[in-house]
Amino acid sequence: MGMFSSLKSMLKDGDSDVERHFCAPTAHQPPIGELMGRLGSFAPYDHSTAQVYRYRKMYGVNIGSMFCLEPWISTELYKPYTEGKDSPPESEGDLIECMGSEAKQKMEAHWDSWIQRGDFERMAKIGINTVRLPVGWWVLGPGFTQGLYEKHSEVYRNALVYVGRVLRWAEEFQIGVLLDIHAIPGGQNNDSHSGITGKPLFYRNQACQELTLQCYSAFTMLVSNITHVVGLQIINEPLDDPVLEGFYYRAIQTVRGHSYSLPIYIGDAWNTEKYAKFTGSMLGQFGMIVLDTHKYWLARKLWEEVKPELERHSADAHGNLIIGEYSAVLANPSFEGEDPAKCMGEFVRHQLAAFEQVSAGTFYWTWRLQYDSWFWSFQYSLDQGVVPPRYFPFAWSKGGDRCSDVARMAEEHRAEWKERRVSGHSSYWSSRGGEYRFDLFAAGFDMGLSAAIFFYTKLDTPSKIGFVQQLASEHAGHHIAAHGGEQWQWEYEHGFSEAQQEFEAFATAKHSE
Repeated sequence: MGMFSSLKSMLKDGDSDVERHFCAPTAHQPPIGELMGRLGSFAPYDHSTAQVYRYRKMYGVNIGSMFCLEPWISTELYKPYTEGKDSPPESEGDLIECMGSEAKQKMEAHWDSWIQRGDFERMAKIGINTVRLPVGWWVLGPGFTQGLYEKHSEVYRNALVYVGRVLRWAEEFQIGVLLDIHAIPGGQNNDSHSGITGKPLFYRNQACQELTLQCYSAFTMLVSNITHVVGLQIINEPLDDPVLEGFYYRAIQTVRGHSYSLPIYIGDAWNTEKYAKFTGSMLGQFGMIVLDTHKYWLARKLWEEVKPELERHSADAHGNLIIGEYSAVLANPSFEGEDPAKCMGEFVRHQLAAFEQVSAGTFYWTWRLQYDSWFWSFQYSLDQGVVPPRYFPFAWSKGGDRCSDVARMAEEHRAEWKERRVSGHSSYWSSRGGEYRFDLFAAGFDMGLSAAIFFYTKLDTPSKIGFVQQLASEHAGHHIAAHGGEQWQWEYEHGFSEAQQEFEAFATAKHSE
């Protein structure tokens, strides 16, 4: 079976010597300046613009199998080593071992061709405002690789060059990027996208965990000051292992050691209730933490079960919840003799409507397949009329004079809206007795309306605040620190939220006229 197949066998059998070898961290890591040089330069960091990218409602898509391969997506890369083989490659580590001396050339050709500038232009035209970019930890290159990846570390020396090119294309079209660490040292689950074949070694190997933390430090320093990077996702689809919660705490501390403002995204380990509560408990100490959950195969339970569950989980996470992966694809029995495109189109629209109410963002899996001939491909689904031709699900137009008019009219209505909302708030709570600070509600309303207008007008395509509670809490904290009234902070946040609702209803009505 050869060395490659034998290694797969040993890993599956859990041989301890192989595990220690596979997860042994490398001795030398390049200085961060060298990594930044490979990634390339970006526009100077702008805090206020970064807030729009990071806190707006995200309408997105994944760029799957570019920097973290999956054989069912990038089929041509795997094909020469799959046909007629008793033990075909599964993970990216398997594949580069099969490629041998050709790996660097073939992988760079893949990175060079998988996504082009025109892809981002098309995304922007249809209203996609954020992409989730899955990468394996190995894109950091020599000094961060191990196991099979250490043996072939030179394959990844230029990987960050191509990551940087994707980031610059997104920057050009004002598309935010969620950098998703899709595979971590030792593997976080049993799937090929974890980077290894066989059981995950990460949870029982301290060296893998330490190397993972080193990678988080590097990634944070690389992207935290890039304005349109919306966050760093530290683990994709982990197992709900007893080690995970403690490791999350260490990982969050590591990222926060380099940046307090960069949002941190964590996977729910297919236990959304548990990790929504964990997310909520971390916010006060560690700033913006966001929970990512993935939803597939939901046709008959979407409104009756899934949406109410997600509402509860979103409340536990203080609104910091996204749907990091979903798709149009249904199991064949769901069609019941009907046209698949028609069924899946209806399914997508229901999902978007439900997810809009319970999450701060959605990301379709995935932008393209090697052969775009089925509905896992967003582009194929778009061409078949399955996903809406204008993916941005509001009646808002693409900026310009119309947005300037709406923003001006909203400012003209500020006093009227504020008086009505403050009056309703004060009447309700006065009737219940107790002590309140209605001035905090009024201050929150003013800031909330200003923020809503700023998000709406700042970029070429209007944005809606997605992480409302997070942003309201942060502004409330600043206001309370200056003016006091900590026990009534909820009133400021409530006023902020009501202003956002007022503006959204007004803008939607004006664009619909």
